[in-house]
Amino acid sequence: MNDQNLINKLFGVIKESITSMNENMNNSSDQIDGGAATLTDDIENEHEIKRLCRDFAKTLNDRNYEQLDGRAEYHLYTVDHLIELIKNNDEQNTEKLFNENKIKSKFEDCEFLKITLSEDKEQAEVIYNVRTCIISAEDKYFKSLNKKNNKKMRISAGTPFRNCYTLAVKKEKGVWKIDEFESSDENMKYD
Repeated sequence: MNDQNLINKLFGVIKESITSMNENMNNSSDQIDGGAATLTDDIENEHEIKRLCRDFAKTLNDRNYEQLDGRAEYHLYTVDHLIELIKNNDEQNTEKLFNENKIKSKFEDCEFLKITLSEDKEQAEVIYNVRTCIISAEDKYFKSLNKKNNKKMRISAGTPFRNCYTLAVKKEKGVWKIDEFESSDENMKYD
């Protein structure tokens, strides 16, 4: 993909994502874990980071191959991460995975384990468990999941499980965005 095509595609993704981001911000709650609070900078940053991480987990795990948007979470990423995703055909790969395996999944909940802010409060590392449920999928997909987790548990349709996510987030033009993430399949657990 030449540089001009990459830039055009990136701008198209950003333009579409801004609409989605504005809708998500309008629908988000301003409460911290069930209660109102006076926000200091640290608490406010933590609140915004948690909201970003929840939105990410929900968008990534509430998917249905029949109505799939392969870039639904793109508005949550930094521009640098978006460029990498576009170069690596992430949207097409996601759509292929979900369509070939007829995956329907849903986000259930998340539990934050650790949020580490940098001294300048412009970057953070987040480690959290995301509870997901695969509602339905082809048998080969379940076999693949079960092989990845070394058969420590048996994942099947309707069985909720937790997966550990590690996110590097940073502020981009004053807004927290995901710069990179990792999902650890080896740590899948039943709930």
